[in-house]
Amino acid sequence: MPDTIRKFQYQGAEKLLLPATPEAFETLRQWLVAIAGDLHFSGLNRNRMLIAADEIFSNIAKYGYPSEPGKASVEVNFNMKTKTLNIIFSDAGVAFNPLLIPEPDTDAPLEKRTSGGLGIFMVKKLMDKVEYRRENNFNILTISKKMDVD
Repeated sequence: MPDTIRKFQYQGAEKLLLPATPEAFETLRQWLVAIAGDLHFSGLNRNRMLIAADEIFSNIAKYGYPSEPGKASVEVNFNMKTKTLNIIFSDAGVAFNPLLIPEPDTDAPLEKRTSGGLGIFMVKKLMDKVEYRRENNFNILTISKKMDVD
């Protein structure tokens, strides 16, 4: 039986290792655009993937390493059978489960809303599945989306 999981490599490595800085997202973005092109994703699915990945990586860069620069790794795979894209972010920053943030009340008047929490809310809406675990002092966040492929 052939493998149903297609793993993507970045310059021969199974994971893309980046400094956890906002500027480093451009490298990840270019890799994800290439993967989307390779898999013939629709423009809508490609954009959803990029928005969600940008939000997750930005949060790692902004909050994961408050006192010193750190690194984040990203791996990407595609389940050919279920047509599901998985992007796995891993960092050794501050332990934080974004899924524990209460969902914002988007119906409340602006003056009664609290700041924060909209980014992960948006990621949950854009993706089909968002999972978090803490393992060996690493935050591991996986975002998954069933993709329409041409």
